[in-house]
Amino acid sequence: MGRSAVKGLAALAACLGLTACITQSDVVLAPDTRGVVIHAGTGQPVEGAQVRHARPDDGPTVVTGADGGFTLEGRTERRLILTHPLGGGVFRDARQVRVSAPGLADGYATAGFVNSWSGPGPTLYVAPVLMFSAEAGETPLHALMRDCIQRPDQHHAVHVAAYMGRLDRHSPPDWMDADTVDGLIEHLDRVLPFSGFDACAQGEAARALFSAQMAPLRAMETQRTIVMPRPE
Repeated sequence: MGRSAVKGLAALAACLGLTACITQSDVVLAPDTRGVVIHAGTGQPVEGAQVRHARPDDGPTVVTGADGGFTLEGRTERRLILTHPLGGGVFRDARQVRVSAPGLADGYATAGFVNSWSGPGPTLYVAPVLMFSAEAGETPLHALMRDCIQRPDQHHAVHVAAYMGRLDRHSPPDWMDADTVDGLIEHLDRVLPFSGFDACAQGEAARALFSAQMAPLRAMETQRTIVMPRPE
């Protein structure tokens, strides 16, 4: 038996022995993402906004249609990865979407998906992007978190939280359905996690205000009172 065959059998035996193996697989850099961009001030879709996955190497920019809708193609990259024979290789993951439009501050959303190492699957929900005027002033939560937020997506999320706090959960905007509610909750939980408030000098007050602002959204998630159809 040749030396290469012996090495191959040794590697196979190692894998069958439940040790980690190095193999080539498609790593998902970004999922196939479907979403909608909404002007927070008017409640109307934003046409002509430029949408991209937040990392520059995650694919091209697309432009929203008249309904504010967009679809971003997913992207994978072939890599050597460490796998475990008993590991399913399936896990929940997310990537961030960034949106730009004239006169509006950049908006962000989270595209949650199931990563199975087999290529980009679709997002688990429609990714909603709320956009605010570039001249929008600070909110009370901004004042409480001034010393502990720096990233643009965090500043945007604070505006989103303030918007959510003003919602009537019994009479949500027309563009909101159970799908977009899921997307908003995941985005805010990822960008402004409860643990992140510990870094703020007024963290306890900030956390309490954020929880109050999230209450209408949490109620919509729990009670599923929204019955609007999902966007096509």
